[in-house]
Amino acid sequence: MQPTSFILKSILIIVLLFPIGCATQKARPYIGDNLLDKPGIDLSKVKTLTFPQVKEIIVSEGLNFTSLKAKAGITITSPEINGEFRCKGVVRFQRPGNIRVIGSKLAKTVFDMISDGNNYWFYLPKEKVVYKGKCNVMRNTNTNAYIFPDDIAALLEYNRLFEGRHAYMETWPTFWLVHILDGRINEFVPYGRLSVDRIDNTVNELTMFKPDSFIRAQASFHDYAEISGQSVPESIQIHWPDTRTTLTLELSNIFINEPLQPEIFQFRKPKRAEIIEIN
Repeated sequence: MQPTSFILKSILIIVLLFPIGCATQKARPYIGDNLLDKPGIDLSKVKTLTFPQVKEIIVSEGLNFTSLKAKAGITITSPEINGEFRCKGVVRFQRPGNIRVIGSKLAKTVFDMISDGNNYWFYLPKEKVVYKGKCNVMRNTNTNAYIFPDDIAALLEYNRLFEGRHAYMETWPTFWLVHILDGRINEFVPYGRLSVDRIDNTVNELTMFKPDSFIRAQASFHDYAEISGQSVPESIQIHWPDTRTTLTLELSNIFINEPLQPEIFQFRKPKRAEIIEIN
């Protein structure tokens, strides 16, 4: 092999490996790093960890969080409801993939959403309609369904994003940005992206992508509290760009890792309700 050819080949290998092997070593200025401007932030507490260490923190935190039940203040903004809607409700979550959120106002149920990990349902009593879909498949967003329960469950199980996928990390001044890629024939496409706080190791933001690389859903997590030895966000905001809808859950009376009855996540067709398949 000619020396020039060998050198060029070596440089190409280094360039291809750089995003996975070296991104954790370099911190760059980031215009969106809001913590830098937040008063009271002690930058001396910023940790320096490798990607395997950060990944282990994310996965172990997720595995230690098996169930949740809480009351919730619920806010929905969407063109479908002509602005903002507020109500009270309850949240129930159980690994893997089970979630139920019931919203009520003036002692009446205004919506009931369920996912059992395989199917999901979004029931609107006033309209007497149930939107039903399959989890983890492409869906038709050209309907009046504007919230997707399966995405909410997936966003609470962010450790599962790594299963069978490639990932690498960028290091910013106050957070780590973890990119998760799905491998296909001759290409990698973005699957998920997490922002992890470098001071307290909490996940602040999570973005999930569709197969076409457009954003499927985005979540932000705020106001972490220590509950039963586990850090739990008391405020969760989820945004769906396709339907221009944002769901905010302000959690209270939180209990984690307590057994939940399987019947909670079983769908029962309401009387006189129409079921609309949206996949």
